[in-house]
Amino acid sequence: MKSKTTKGTRKGRAIKNSRGVVTHDLPVEIQTIIQQKEDIARNAVISNGVFDAMGLPYGPTNLGVELSQVNTFFRNLRNYNVSNFRQLLSQMYVEFGIIQTVVDVPVNDAFRGGVEIKSKQLSEDEVQTLQTVIEQKGDVETYAQAEKWNRLFGGGGVLTITGQNPSGELQIESIKEGDKLAFRAVDLWELYGDRQNLDNGDGALEDIHSEYYNYYGHKMHKSRVHVLKGIEAPSFVRPRLRGWGLSIVEALVRSVNQYLKANDLTFEVLDEFKVDYFKMEGLVTSLLSPTGEQAIRKRVQCANQQKNYQHAVVMDSKDDWQQKQLSFAGLAETMAGIRMQIASDLRMPLTKVFGISSAGFNSGEDDIENYNAMVESSVRAKAKFGLINMIKLRCQQKFGYFPDDLTIEFKPLRVLGAEQEENVKNAQHARLMATWQAGGMTTKEFKDACNRHNLLGIQLDTSIDKLDTFTPDEGEAAGEPKAKSTSPKSKLDAPKAKNALVMVD
Repeated sequence: MKSKTTKGTRKGRAIKNSRGVVTHDLPVEIQTIIQQKEDIARNAVISNGVFDAMGLPYGPTNLGVELSQVNTFFRNLRNYNVSNFRQLLSQMYVEFGIIQTVVDVPVNDAFRGGVEIKSKQLSEDEVQTLQTVIEQKGDVETYAQAEKWNRLFGGGGVLTITGQNPSGELQIESIKEGDKLAFRAVDLWELYGDRQNLDNGDGALEDIHSEYYNYYGHKMHKSRVHVLKGIEAPSFVRPRLRGWGLSIVEALVRSVNQYLKANDLTFEVLDEFKVDYFKMEGLVTSLLSPTGEQAIRKRVQCANQQKNYQHAVVMDSKDDWQQKQLSFAGLAETMAGIRMQIASDLRMPLTKVFGISSAGFNSGEDDIENYNAMVESSVRAKAKFGLINMIKLRCQQKFGYFPDDLTIEFKPLRVLGAEQEENVKNAQHARLMATWQAGGMTTKEFKDACNRHNLLGIQLDTSIDKLDTFTPDEGEAAGEPKAKSTSPKSKLDAPKAKNALVMVD
């Protein structure tokens, strides 16, 4: 049975509303009004519930001030990690100088000058020999390179290569004097663990704490791989990184994009810095003819040739030629702001990143101190454990044993001038001399300390710890009396001192 409708109204089509009710017999005007009200109600429910059907914040404008909403955050998130793009990071490191700078400079500064080995169980000669070996083999440089890959890709490692089977556990005590020993820096993409998500109970794609690693088809035991991890990621992001860390480039995407775009803009503006405008009478009419375009091109070419070589332009009385120059106003300020943003993201001063000195009343001392603190905490503190293990292995190879009290110290980050360095050496020598004269240290210990810090510019002979036999000079041998010394008597006077210093070139 068909329902009756009011005269003059149009019978609507079947429309299902949000509650699932089908409205067959309502006029189109009423159906439209109902549909609009239901859309408004549905949007209000979504807005009041903050999240939409996908679980993301819905754009509410009636829940308070827009400034307090998180919509801007979501619109500016990319929701994927640059650390997972090996090719992208590799090419950026090769082609972009700024990426090389932010990756290499902190590491180079951290390991500048090498390390100083300290151990009470090793003699001074053994320490010096070990120091020479690690410098000749480039062990510190190898670890520094691994740290660079760690910063770039978010992970890396140092492989220990010996004459033993690489798939077996590393036996340090079995390394004999003169055995093969080498270290190799690798990035995370060269190491593949043996545990995939099918074997892991936690469902992670890969676990870097594996029993074995695959290095270009070679099975490496975990004891032969010193793993380096990048920036620790939150638990929500961590599974996407396969157990590794975040790249240092991850937080630089926005600022580096601005830097690159500003450089591209400057490059394009340079091409269009000077633009010539030719106004020709009857240009449109000439273009309509078969040979008009060719004639106009030839006319402009002749004008450009005259302008370039004869510094003059010959034109018709009704033609016109103008040259306009673009302005670079504002580009310098924009680039300065972009550089500041990059330096802020990196916690590095502009001097280190772009070679720009401090401006205004700032001497740059505070910037360098903050940068040095970042290097100490981010690079050096994490590198000590791995470097000590490498030096222990090198000590085992050289002497057949390694001390358990082995420690290292890095060279100071602050670079002193020549005068400042000499003042420091003088102060160190004065303290050592006062301690030796007071009997607080032996002559051998005094000589070792002077040699270790190169306080005198020459190496003292530590094998002699007593006064040599006194030999008169030529004048005394001929019977002439020896001139009396006017210097005050002290323990350093040669005729009385029992512990004389013998210096050898």
